[in-house]
Amino acid sequence: MPSKKKNDEPKKTPAWLKVIKGVFRFFGRALVTVLSVIIISGCIIGCVLATVILGMVDDAEVIDLDQLELSYTTIIYTKDSDTGVYVEDTKLYGESGKLIWANYDQFPEYLIDATVAAEDKRFWQHQGVDFARTIQATLGFLTGGDMGGGSTITQQLIKNVTGEKDVRIDRKVKEIFNALALEKIYSKEQILEAYLNVIALGYNTCGVQAAANMYYDKDVSELTLAECAGLVAITNNPSIYEPFGHPENNKDRREYIYGEMLEIGYINDAEYDALCETEILTSKGQVTNQSSSKYTSWFIDYVIDDVIDDLMDEYGWDYDTAEYNLYNGGYRIYTTVDNRIQNIVEEYYENPDGFPKVRNAEQPDSAFVILNYNGEVVAIVGGKGEKTGSRLFNIAASGKRHIGSTIKPISSYALAIENDLITFSTVITDEPIYKEGETVGSTTFKADWPINYFEGYMGDVTVRTAVARSINTIPVKLVTLLTPRTVFDFLTQKLHITTLVETGANNDVAVAPMALGSFTQGVTPLELAGAYQMIGNGGLYIEPHSYTEVLDSEGAVILKANTAPERVISAETATILNKLCQEVVYGANGTANPTAQIPGVTVAGKTGSASDNTDLWFVGMTPQYLGVVWLGYAEGMKEIIYNTYPTPTIWKSIMQQVMVGEDLTVTFPESTNVVSATYCLKSGDLAGSSCTETGTGWYKKSNMPGTCTECYGYSSIWGDDDNYENPGVTIVG
Repeated sequence: MPSKKKNDEPKKTPAWLKVIKGVFRFFGRALVTVLSVIIISGCIIGCVLATVILGMVDDAEVIDLDQLELSYTTIIYTKDSDTGVYVEDTKLYGESGKLIWANYDQFPEYLIDATVAAEDKRFWQHQGVDFARTIQATLGFLTGGDMGGGSTITQQLIKNVTGEKDVRIDRKVKEIFNALALEKIYSKEQILEAYLNVIALGYNTCGVQAAANMYYDKDVSELTLAECAGLVAITNNPSIYEPFGHPENNKDRREYIYGEMLEIGYINDAEYDALCETEILTSKGQVTNQSSSKYTSWFIDYVIDDVIDDLMDEYGWDYDTAEYNLYNGGYRIYTTVDNRIQNIVEEYYENPDGFPKVRNAEQPDSAFVILNYNGEVVAIVGGKGEKTGSRLFNIAASGKRHIGSTIKPISSYALAIENDLITFSTVITDEPIYKEGETVGSTTFKADWPINYFEGYMGDVTVRTAVARSINTIPVKLVTLLTPRTVFDFLTQKLHITTLVETGANNDVAVAPMALGSFTQGVTPLELAGAYQMIGNGGLYIEPHSYTEVLDSEGAVILKANTAPERVISAETATILNKLCQEVVYGANGTANPTAQIPGVTVAGKTGSASDNTDLWFVGMTPQYLGVVWLGYAEGMKEIIYNTYPTPTIWKSIMQQVMVGEDLTVTFPESTNVVSATYCLKSGDLAGSSCTETGTGWYKKSNMPGTCTECYGYSSIWGDDDNYENPGVTIVG
């Protein structure tokens, strides 16, 4: 038998097996280590990715679609002169280009169908992201293709609004979460409305409304299916598919869209065949619109500035904010301009050769503004010659000039008649107030003051003659009686002239400025026109305005013109002032006789010139309109040398065209408390039986002159020896 001890001994492992086991043990441990590293790394990466993705979810930006409407076109409307209906005149484009917002219900159904078919077939089914298209696009990117083609309409809207279009995975992931978030808040219709309003459609045009205007000269609601497809075709690449420069490319893309619509079932085979044979007609002339090819009119310039100023006042905005909102807010501005009249004024001003010539080597500049008696600016031109830009400095609206004698009817004469200090025919002595060499305070007069433009004094004259001949001494006497402060307050508080200076060494609360119009800064032609309204409309001031109302993109009124009339003088005073201003045009020695006369039209007016003839004026009124013309040099104070006073001639050249077609039976309003009567030219009182020289005057029933006694040897109450200081009457300012 074999030995038991021998059989119990363990068997020895072969050396080669030990080697194999060691190798497997080593690789096993290594494999476990690698797997552990992979698992741990995966966990770390997963945590990081989860953190990043959760961060993207938390940071998902939801676009405010309502705010998108703050980046589209403002439209200015003017009235059609023949129909009185408001029509679109000018579009103001903001930084985002030509964009006019259209609401969803304005879109034709086939525009919506064409858009969905071409850009996002499952738009109505997905929740903002088409994951099948996204995965397909991602695989293409990973295999060397591009990442395009996976974006839904919702995602494209986000890209268009944010401007983030880089091809990066992190941006794409962020876009996905943003799209999902957007669709939780807004309906499909709202998203599609926003998309169709912000897509780029060539020539710096955004949105289907602006593009429909430009390419087809139509409202988007009027487009045919073929025209809609033509617009949708552009979105793929405007530089390649816009129909003006690339009609064949656009046609090819339209046919692709028809095919997609056929596949979905939006159209049938017969419609597809007909559409492929349909040509679209574009209106290329619309691409060069007034925003790029011509300058805005003087009136449009003014209404822009007017609205900006009012937005600042109404909402407390600074200038930049108000201007930005005007150009980007999609406002609708309804203006007061009469395009027929505006064109008349512009055509006259564009031809400098038509102006009366002065003797200066360089011809002066000029400005013109016309109001009706409701305060509406119906025409305005801010400078002479062809307009060379938009938003130019407008002298009529913003130029502060010395108004000279045009101050007299709205200051001294208005308040003196209102306070019953004078009548139409009151006699006052035309004489110097201060003599040469006389010292008043720290001033020693080097010549008699004031002097008249005709360089002499007439002695006793009626108010009628003083106004007609623009005598300077009489207003000085009246302002002294009224006090400069009373006149200043009337001009600033009642007539709302904003440019007068109240304090400082050279302020306007003084006799010379209030009587003769030599102001510290000056007055704009527009504010002067506003002040004169009261003489033509029965005593009312209405704030001059260039628009009636401004609506926001939702149709809510955000600005409304202040058209409330304010009574500033009585109807009786206004009637008498109007009759006095008619003497300027028709009186024997009137300063605008006969140059301002229009056959068949009653005209009232007042000439004016600043010292040394640096500014020349005429304010002329017909029963329908009030026109102010200024002539001067925009830069510096330079004397105008003339043979015939030119401004009434300019006024007549324009206003006789304006009055064509107007109802010539219309008259200025006249108070029933004013009566006409015969007065004595010598005394200014009502004529008596001994008065041989008489005229017709107009008087308040409550302030009739007495019957003349001077023809029996009595003298005028305003004679040489009279003291014209305030006799204790209460002055109404």
